[in-house]
Amino acid sequence: MAETPPRHLLLATDLSARCDRAQDRALDLARAWKAKLTIVHALDVVSMTAAASTVLAAARRRASNHLDREFADVGDIAWDVDIREGEPADVILAVARERKCDMIVTGIAGNDALGHMLVGGTTASVVRQAGLPVLVVKKRARQAYRRIVVASDLSEASAGAFQMGALLFPPSCITLFHAFDIPFRSFLDDKDGSEQGRANLARKDAKTFLASHLPEGGEDVGIQVAHGDPATLLAEFAVREDIDLLLSGTYGRTGLLGALIGSVAEALLDGVECDVMIVPGRGVRSDG
Repeated sequence: MAETPPRHLLLATDLSARCDRAQDRALDLARAWKAKLTIVHALDVVSMTAAASTVLAAARRRASNHLDREFADVGDIAWDVDIREGEPADVILAVARERKCDMIVTGIAGNDALGHMLVGGTTASVVRQAGLPVLVVKKRARQAYRRIVVASDLSEASAGAFQMGALLFPPSCITLFHAFDIPFRSFLDDKDGSEQGRANLARKDAKTFLASHLPEGGEDVGIQVAHGDPATLLAEFAVREDIDLLLSGTYGRTGLLGALIGSVAEALLDGVECDVMIVPGRGVRSDG
């Protein structure tokens, strides 16, 4: 794990109004972390003809002019623009790899008929393949992240998300969230198998996890344990506690928010209203 905050952020934008939130957050984080910012935009052209090349050149000029205007007044951080033709996810991943970016920042696809914020296929694809943290911005960046929850199954494989949270934010702003199950409950007596007894054990395990991965300051981290489906419980907790940011890994001992390489990732990203940072876990391959 890195010992310093990200030094090179990649902002993926489709130039739509809905990407303003990701743009504002990326700028705030670049300032806070003294990081360089690369803005990437994909010109999604499936096939090229002689006539289409003229259209593509015009689209490139419009995109470049738009971004130059958007960032014209940003003089306190180093930034540049990379505009390429290709499928958006492929372009984002290629730029992140070539420029050795430390984190990808992106937005949401839009709202459905019920007003839910949808992540979209491009973001889900990037999360699956990036091999580096991906921050999906949903809320307006009105202030720095102050209420952060880190989801963990307390395994070593899932420790990356917590370590990233502890690196980037004060321990007092972080809550460690652990959802537990009670296997073979009917075969256990009440003393050993009750939900309260299991909750006490889960809390003890969480404290051990904290002591192992944050020896100094771990006592300032909040602990929340609950029994049930982690995605559902996290969504409820995020609303109830007005969480700003949720961090989760992509690999874990039990698959607890751990198989976030596919539909589970999309369900989690769409299921919570706050910003979400997906941090690759140990053993996750970056080539998809």
